Amino acid sequence: MPQKLSREDFLKSFKLAPRLAIELLFENQKSELLLLKRDKEPFTGMWHLPGGFLLKDESINDCIIRLAKDELNLVINPKQTERLGLFETLNGDPRGHILHHPVKVKIPSIVNKDYFRVIPKNTIPYQASFLEKLGYKLEK
Repeated sequence: MPQKLSREDFLKSFKLAPRLAIELLFENQKSELLLLKRDKEPFTGMWHLPGGFLLKDESINDCIIRLAKDELNLVINPKQTERLGLFETLNGDPRGHILHHPVKVKIPSIVNKDYFRVIPKNTIPYQASFLEKLGYKLEK
């Protein structure tokens, strides 16, 4: 069964190899994108996509299910998702080398959450970069 590393071991793992991050893209009916305010380091206070890192012995589908539950308290089916490719951050995150796998989740809007038609300036830079490559507009 997959288990999370201690914070210390998690940070050490970046020194050994790239880490795979799964980022969840939720759009409402107006094609606006859900973003959350980050409440921990790094990037505290910035907008970001819900998501997290793949755990050892965890399938990508299981990771998607876990992250939707952990981040938004949602139960989703991987058949409701579309994988949008792979993007790389070599040095844009202070923790280290990250491979990003954005996944669009096709469900109705989530109430009482922040959706954006234009990605705000105060979004984690590497996420803003791959969102722009995926066709989202960035705030000027």
